[in-house]
Amino acid sequence: MRVASYEDYKHDAISTSPNGGYSESITGVSFGTDEEGGVSIPAFAPETTMAYREVILGRNVARAFAIADLSTGAIRAGHNTVPVAGGGVSVILEIDSDMPMTTMARAAITSMEAVTCVLQDLNVRDSRGNQCSGCSNLSMVVVRNRGSGMFLHGAGKHSKLGQAIAEAVYNAVRASALINGLPESSGRDVPSILNRKDADVESIPGSDRTVAMAGVELPIPAGHAAALVSAITSVSDAISWGLLPEEEGISVGRRMMASVIGGELPPGDDLVSVLAEALTHHIQPEAE
Repeated sequence: MRVASYEDYKHDAISTSPNGGYSESITGVSFGTDEEGGVSIPAFAPETTMAYREVILGRNVARAFAIADLSTGAIRAGHNTVPVAGGGVSVILEIDSDMPMTTMARAAITSMEAVTCVLQDLNVRDSRGNQCSGCSNLSMVVVRNRGSGMFLHGAGKHSKLGQAIAEAVYNAVRASALINGLPESSGRDVPSILNRKDADVESIPGSDRTVAMAGVELPIPAGHAAALVSAITSVSDAISWGLLPEEEGISVGRRMMASVIGGELPPGDDLVSVLAEALTHHIQPEAE
């Protein structure tokens, strides 16, 4: 499926696909097989699930076309010794300005960082509960326009162009991923998050995982409980990855729980288990 065509022969592209590289004076970009003169990347989900987003910041224009399936194949860097089959993300990024080839490469990096943000914000995790940072299959094309009359050098996150790129790619990938569904392990309700960490959620009243906090009444607002679970699992992840010293991380996590829940917390160094037990005593069934 061709998503953009060019007749002036002033568009160039770089591609991260296995047969990619640099292509000069292309006639178009597409998902799947393209005709002669164009460039293409594989689609890892039906083309009908493609999402398109355009972001304009002043004279900076970025257009992203994305087909994303995060229901399988998502991984965390360094945690998988063999590729995970299935799923993947394909992105075509069209930038309406001229730029060096190195800036095109930086635009691809910014786009890949946006994909990681989608995985983190949607809480996509692997079978071992690790927060995923990417996927086994990721293909990307970045297109520049040499005929735009504007020449830019910056495509990093701290430039206007980088911001436009990140917003366009993030929103397009997220929209397509939600159309194609997420893995069952990525439920974002409180019991599902705790269950992924092997916490005892069955003892929490109302731990029906199909409906977040169904039929329960919280002494603390439900939104606060969900935010606390998200924060504590993030601290727990950071400790397991070696990003936080264990002693300091546990101390910070326990203080976070105490500030929201109040009262005396159960003993223990496993933050998620402590939180599950604490919620057991602070969540009460809804009165009949």
